[in-house]
Amino acid sequence: MDHDITVTVEDAHRERIEAVADQLRAAGMQIGQVHPTIGVIIGTVPERQRDAIANVGGVAHVEEQEVVQLPPPDADIQ
Repeated sequence: MDHDITVTVEDAHRERIEAVADQLRAAGMQIGQVHPTIGVIIGTVPERQRDAIANVGGVAHVEEQEVVQLPPPDADIQ
């Protein structure tokens, strides 16, 4: 199963964020967005590849995006 993740790039690697994104692709991540100004890369990765993503040079942090589902407006209050 694929997981939506946010990768934070180390400050020292922010200028070469596209190279980091290329390394993440090679490690199995499908890149959705690259935000060079804030040093963040967003995409999806299969569960078995998550550790490989965390070990890419220039990666400071990998965080899974949380999915929040609200009940429909007409649902009973719990």
